[in-house]
Amino acid sequence: MHTEYRSEWVAAGYDRHMGSAEVVQPPGSDFVRAYYLTSAEYAISNIALGRIKVSRFSDLNDPFELLALRGNERDVRDFSRLLRKEYDKSTGLLCFSKNWISPPLWSHYASRHRGICLGFDISRAALADVVYAEERVTPYKSWPPSDMISEDLRSKLAKTKFQQWAYEAETRLIFPLESAVQEGGLFFKAFGPDLSLAEVILGPLCDIPLAGIRSLVSAVQPNAVAFRSRLAWHSFSVVPMESTVNW
Repeated sequence: MHTEYRSEWVAAGYDRHMGSAEVVQPPGSDFVRAYYLTSAEYAISNIALGRIKVSRFSDLNDPFELLALRGNERDVRDFSRLLRKEYDKSTGLLCFSKNWISPPLWSHYASRHRGICLGFDISRAALADVVYAEERVTPYKSWPPSDMISEDLRSKLAKTKFQQWAYEAETRLIFPLESAVQEGGLFFKAFGPDLSLAEVILGPLCDIPLAGIRSLVSAVQPNAVAFRSRLAWHSFSVVPMESTVNW
C-alpha cells in the first residue's frame, strides 16, 4: 500500500477516509474521482463496451426525485409532475459516489458485495453534488411565479434528496439526452476524456478472477488499476485488499 498518497488526497479536498487513498494518486485539480457501483455482469459489459447506461430521473430509486418542492397546492404538484416529464424527455444523468467504502452502497448497488465498483475521472465543472436536506424545498411566496421558473430552482430540485440518503455521498453528471448514444431504446454515455476509467474494484464477495479483470481493463484503459476489496478489521467499512494492490 502507498501510505504516502493519502496526504495528497486530503490536500486535494477528499475525505481523509477515502478508500483509494493508499492505492493510487488523486487526479488533477480539474477532475474528480467518482465511483459507480453495479453488478459484476454490468461492470464487465461497461468496461468491454466502454460505456455506461444513462438513467432518467424517473428510473431512480428515490420516489422524490424532482419532487422535493414543498406544498399541497395543486399548481405546485402539477409543476413537479411536469418538470419530471420534461426532464425525462430531454435529460439524462449518471449517479456516482464520492467514495466506495460504505457497506450499504455495496449492498444496495453492487449485488450485495458481489459486484464491482468503477472509479472514473470526471471534469469537476461537469459534476453536481447532491444536497441532502431535512426539509423539502420551499417554493416562491407566490405560486406560480409571474415570470419563468428560474434555472436555479430547477437545478436545486435536480440535486436535492432527503437526508437519509446521505450515506451515498452522491455526485451527478447531468446532461442532454441528445448527447448520449441511443441503442434499442436505451441511452449510453461513452468513456472518454470526460468519463475516464481509472479504477476497477472487485467487491468483498465478488468471485470473478482478478487476473481476467486486469486483462480486460488493460485492453481498454492501460492506465487504470484493478484490485479487490475486503471488509475492514477495525471499522464498519470496505477497504482495499492489500495483497491485490500493485506496487
